[in-house]
Amino acid sequence: MPLDVSDALRGGLFASTPIFLGGVFNTIAVAGIAAWRYPTAPFIGWLLFEICLGIVRLGTLMIGRRAIAAGRTPPFSLLFAFLSCLWAGSIGYGAFICVMIGDWVMTTIVCLSASAMVCGICLRNFGTPRLAALMVCLALTPCALAGWLAAEPVMKVISIQLPIYMAVIFAATFALHKMLISRMIALTDLKLSESFNRTILQFSPDYTLLLNRECEVVFSNSPYSPLASSWPAPQDDWLERWRPEHRAMGKKVLARVRTGQTGSFTLCDKDADGRSHWFEVIANMIADGSGRTVVVARDITHQKLSEEKALWMAHHDALTGLPNRPLLQERLDSVLERADKEMVGALLLLDVDNFKIINDTMGHDAGDALLTTFAARLKAALAESDLIARTGGDEFAIILPVDSEDQVDAKVRRIFSQLRRPFNYEGRLLECSASVGASFIPRDGTTRAEIFKAADIALYAAKAAGRAQIKVFEPAMMVEVERHQGMIAAARQALQMDSIEPYYQPKISLGTGQVNGFEALLRWRNADGEICAPRALGAAFEDPRIGHVLGQRMLEKVLDDVSAWIAADVPFGHVAINVAAVDFRSGAFAENLLSQLKAKGVPTSAIQIEVTETAFLGRGSEHVEEALELLSENGIRIALDDFGTGYASLSHLNQYPVDLLKIDRSFIDQIGSNADTAAICSAVINLGHCLGMEVVAEGIETRDQEAHLIGVGCDTGQGYLYSSALAAADVPALVHDQPFMPGPAERSATQVA
Repeated sequence: MPLDVSDALRGGLFASTPIFLGGVFNTIAVAGIAAWRYPTAPFIGWLLFEICLGIVRLGTLMIGRRAIAAGRTPPFSLLFAFLSCLWAGSIGYGAFICVMIGDWVMTTIVCLSASAMVCGICLRNFGTPRLAALMVCLALTPCALAGWLAAEPVMKVISIQLPIYMAVIFAATFALHKMLISRMIALTDLKLSESFNRTILQFSPDYTLLLNRECEVVFSNSPYSPLASSWPAPQDDWLERWRPEHRAMGKKVLARVRTGQTGSFTLCDKDADGRSHWFEVIANMIADGSGRTVVVARDITHQKLSEEKALWMAHHDALTGLPNRPLLQERLDSVLERADKEMVGALLLLDVDNFKIINDTMGHDAGDALLTTFAARLKAALAESDLIARTGGDEFAIILPVDSEDQVDAKVRRIFSQLRRPFNYEGRLLECSASVGASFIPRDGTTRAEIFKAADIALYAAKAAGRAQIKVFEPAMMVEVERHQGMIAAARQALQMDSIEPYYQPKISLGTGQVNGFEALLRWRNADGEICAPRALGAAFEDPRIGHVLGQRMLEKVLDDVSAWIAADVPFGHVAINVAAVDFRSGAFAENLLSQLKAKGVPTSAIQIEVTETAFLGRGSEHVEEALELLSENGIRIALDDFGTGYASLSHLNQYPVDLLKIDRSFIDQIGSNADTAAICSAVINLGHCLGMEVVAEGIETRDQEAHLIGVGCDTGQGYLYSSALAAADVPALVHDQPFMPGPAERSATQVA
């Protein structure tokens, strides 16, 4: 049995004081009567022994009880058990001598007393059944022996009955003992279970209630939380604790529980500081027939906040805090649902002007700061009913609930007024302007896609018109967009069909009339097999991906032609190849070009690279400088194309390894008609010569232009005055006709290379 149960049973020796005192006094009284009737040594000795034994037993009992009261293990347990056995033996001794004297009065008194003592022994000591059995044997065995030895034959009946009596007593004692142990173990387990459950409840994060049939709180347990003091206490009405809407849900749940089902609902409560706390409440009927209900409420505030945050993040931009594209689309669909023939709103698409330049030149931190400032100014300019969203990158969208174009104009004016103020980033003033495209609902479409497309086309028109302005969608804008998309599609088809072909325009030495090189110009064949100028693909060159692929395809074909001319001993001089800014962005353009030259056996002196000043601007310009330095070190000459039309040309001449200056055709066209232009050409030629550079004039179409350029010392010229661009197969014949003598233009001056 469990140790604590065993200790409790042994502690029972010191319990039941009334039974103990009754037994002591009764045996002393019986011994006194016997000594009074028979004042002989056996009886007087029995009396004195009972008195002394009773005093010793009483003292031992008191010591044990004090120890138990103090929570200690009682001492002298074995001694007390031994004294109890002596006392039981003294009862048997007294009964023996009384039966043997043949005094029926004394025999009756002693036998009745012995029976009473046996009952007391069993009642008081059934927790220790072996001790009780031993004491019963010590008390009754002498009686049975005396009945067997008595002269009266009828006394032998006692000798037969007492063993049966003792057997019954033993059985009852052990049965009571078993019942007692079972009960004590059950009580111990119950206490442990209660302690375990109490511990669980104390440390559980859940609120637990027990309700009776009337919904009154019978038991309440609440963890430590800001709401612990306001949680329903015993005797409170649980439903009255909540707000009306929660009370109605609680009644439905309890009604469901009474049908044997589990009920649950979610409620919100506020603490003393006004902060909201969410709870998931589950109720269930206790299956004990009492009609009681257990209610468990779990605080799910953190979960709710996480869900709300996740939901917010799913519909908002992390950087600016504005709604994102999915939320914008939902709101636009809602506006379209209630739209009829009358105007109900407008969609504005905004694109931050020059964002890429700022992001590239100053870093992403500056770009992020610009976007957050831009978003804040949009919110300051508009009302709360106007939905502002960031749709991605530097693109924003606004849904305006308006019913006239005048209202749109007024709101856009407020937007531009806010954006007109410069943006200060780390001591530098930056522009915070935007291009805006607008479409009206439902005038410009009845579906989300149509409204977006109309606003997007208007935005494209605004950017094409010079930025920092608004354009409202007009059907005519669709033509320009379709033309732009047609260029992109044509470029893709040309790449897919491998119809890109390089043509070569000769570069003539103005001093000797000889061809000293060529410029490779892109041409392509359309579906009808006709050769087309690159202007039909103009938009494709502005696309970073398609433009890069076009440049790489052109480079491969030019190198193939140059390799063939070298193998055929054609004295072509060199070929100048135009390289766009996007080609340098990979950071490996120079290495790839040198590798291709080596693989095809083309010397570096046979190739020139022409770059415009746009390649020097923006993020990644360090790659341009590194690439040009590497190419120059390996003998490839660098030409600065369209000189004078870009930005910071003089600083570029000083910073980059430039060998040639090419005067843009826009200056050559005005020679003879504009004195300032002629002076500019003379100044550029003198500047180039002072820096040790060769100067090339593009677009020479008249003899007067040629004569002027020769007069001011220009080195090289190219244009229709000498020849249009030729296919690779025609280059050898042109070269063999050296020197090239200037003559009438073979084509109209209006044709563009």
